[in-house]
Amino acid sequence: MNSLFTVIIYLLLNVVNSSITTTYYKRLIDRRIREAMTYKLPKNNEQFRKGIESNDIQNYGEYDFVIVGAGSAGSVLATRLSEIANFNTLLLEAGDEEDDFNQIPAMMIYNQLSRKNWGYYSTPQKYSCLGMNNQQCVVPRGKLVGGSSSINSMMYIRGSCKDYDKWSDLGNHGWSCDDVLPYFKKSENSQIHGDNGYHGIGGFWNVEYSLPPSDLFENIIAANSGINQSIIDYNGINPFGSNQLQFSIKHGKRQSLAKAFLENARARSNLKLVTNVLVTKAIIGPQSNVTRGVEFVTQNTKFRVLAKKEVIVSAGAINTPQILMLSGIGPKKHLEEMGIPVIADLPVGKNLIEHPFLPLVLHTNYTIQDTTMEKKIDLYLRGLGPLTRPAGMIGVALINTRNGVEEVPTIEILFGEPNPDLSVFAKMFNLKETTAAFLTEIIHPKSDITISLLLLNPKSRGRVFLKSNSPTDFPNIDLNMLSKREDANSLIEAMGYVSKIVQTDGFKKINATLLDIKMCNNVNDIKRKLECLIRQMTTTCYHPCGTAAMGPDRKKFVVDDKLKVHGIRNLRVVDASIFPLPVSGHTNAATVMVAEKAADVIKKMYEK
Repeated sequence: MNSLFTVIIYLLLNVVNSSITTTYYKRLIDRRIREAMTYKLPKNNEQFRKGIESNDIQNYGEYDFVIVGAGSAGSVLATRLSEIANFNTLLLEAGDEEDDFNQIPAMMIYNQLSRKNWGYYSTPQKYSCLGMNNQQCVVPRGKLVGGSSSINSMMYIRGSCKDYDKWSDLGNHGWSCDDVLPYFKKSENSQIHGDNGYHGIGGFWNVEYSLPPSDLFENIIAANSGINQSIIDYNGINPFGSNQLQFSIKHGKRQSLAKAFLENARARSNLKLVTNVLVTKAIIGPQSNVTRGVEFVTQNTKFRVLAKKEVIVSAGAINTPQILMLSGIGPKKHLEEMGIPVIADLPVGKNLIEHPFLPLVLHTNYTIQDTTMEKKIDLYLRGLGPLTRPAGMIGVALINTRNGVEEVPTIEILFGEPNPDLSVFAKMFNLKETTAAFLTEIIHPKSDITISLLLLNPKSRGRVFLKSNSPTDFPNIDLNMLSKREDANSLIEAMGYVSKIVQTDGFKKINATLLDIKMCNNVNDIKRKLECLIRQMTTTCYHPCGTAAMGPDRKKFVVDDKLKVHGIRNLRVVDASIFPLPVSGHTNAATVMVAEKAADVIKKMYEK
């Protein structure tokens, strides 16, 4: 009798605790969505101004390594360096900690409309972003521990082997596919049944599918099979084909690089993390070109910390070039215009690469199942359901639109479920009011599905440059997407590919038709109309890279193949800014690979 009573009490307590947890998440989600819809992104680093303008500099001591940025690369690098007991590392992060809300994959959009995002916009654009307010695209960057891996779409897509062979062909020894594949595998704990030899098991970073698959997944696979697309492991042997998306999630929750790597490493006594810090510059001897440390501000106070071995800048493809230029490393003419003494004339901030992203919509007769948020949360707490899918994304296809000229995919097609909240997308993409109103009028949020195009190997290049010599000001970001006509032509060809997909049996079963966006209807020629649409609606895919590119020639590149800044001692860059060329995938997985490889290079150099 007593044992039966115990079981009953146990079951009742579980029900009560489950109800309490569901209520907590429901209130959290409601509150954070309301906050996101009224939040205004900052225009500068005003909160650090008092510390920046202070003439008093406090001493923060000395460490072996000072890492700037606890994002994807910084989290991995700090964790790996702290594995060596006699390495003493300081990790500096501009933002705050992660929380329960940003662990929910489906809420990724709302995280980008919060203080966890730096709040960057591009400069007014000439060739893309024309349907956005002031022709400015959003450039979301994570401002918290975990960086952009804490607010991104979590898609784990490495790119093709050939991408890294091209890096090697530029003269970057040790960066071919064969060289970097072990580092992809080292970080990964794969839960998918992928190609043998291409995936890691037992690494810190979990990769799995969102489960169960969406009801629409079978239609997507059937549609791609209808045009002879194979079902593939796109992180394996064959980069061309389609499949369910692989995500960096664990039991349905976001697994940022802070969660995967840094969470346990923070307990080590030889690693110190300081948050809410703005690094203003690296301290470099003007005659010796030796990096001695960094200056940073926090709590209205300016500090100087010294590095016995190295300063490693892992602040990302926007903030890293800003810090380097504020430190006197960058294009000579630009630094002189900003009144910054030139220490090294290097092409910092140039070669900005971004994957242009074109969202399209298909009308269908499919209707998303009505369910309550409470039921979605109950599923999420079991690692299942729609809350485990970032922005409702469910499938991907990787294709080549350049008739075999490229050995790697040129276009990625993302397929997403209907999303009832159109207002958040208008705010997220910075859409003009007229554009947003038109789309809201014609889109059926419970039945229309998204089919988005990414141009994976763009030829256009932008740049990051300073607005002033003050760290208070955000940098200027000129994306310059689609400035090369062949980029626009590739997207036009990809839209033709979408038309073929729509005609397959897989999509005919749901009566799919491509939504006609009438903003360019005054253009009669079909190709020019498509180009008009592309230039209006193309935005960023949140994949900036290349602004401190790796290569042997210091006239063209910023770092060498050991990621050391040309001509500067004890200064290294480890993040996506070192990519010399695009990857035909997403940038987060490649960034983690870069950090894993850099950690081994550094250990080999200093470990006794």
